[in-house]
Amino acid sequence: MKLGSFLIPAVLVTLIVITLVVVSCNKNNSGKPAISLESINTTVQANDSMRVTFKFTGGSQISNGLFWSIRNRTNVNPLTNQSGTDTINFNLPTFSGNSGQIYFSLPWNGYLNETSTENDTFLFKFFVQNADTTLTSDTVNSPQIVVLYQ
Repeated sequence: MKLGSFLIPAVLVTLIVITLVVVSCNKNNSGKPAISLESINTTVQANDSMRVTFKFTGGSQISNGLFWSIRNRTNVNPLTNQSGTDTINFNLPTFSGNSGQIYFSLPWNGYLNETSTENDTFLFKFFVQNADTTLTSDTVNSPQIVVLYQ
């Protein structure tokens, strides 16, 4: 066999590996904040709350930034008298750590519960932004959340 028949595939494989390493390193070193879902109660009992714990990295980017929650009702027959807005945000406090946890809670009474006599289902999307909204984390999607009427 000719040396060239081994050399060309070896060069191509090396270039692909180098490209993957560069892309992976660039993604990890972008300075972009990140959140991940640590825990969530997927069934919310009457008069309780939906409680979510997130782990974050890139804390220096999100100190004094924003935490976003977007609610999407998945019921077949949507209600017309929905409580509150579907998109809400909260200011994050000023802190000095680069990683940590965010605890988030939504009450059954006044936000998750409707003036209905049926259980309700939701999907949520969550993300964080830095204070001037130039950096945004990837979106974290919740599993289906069931809110019980009684």
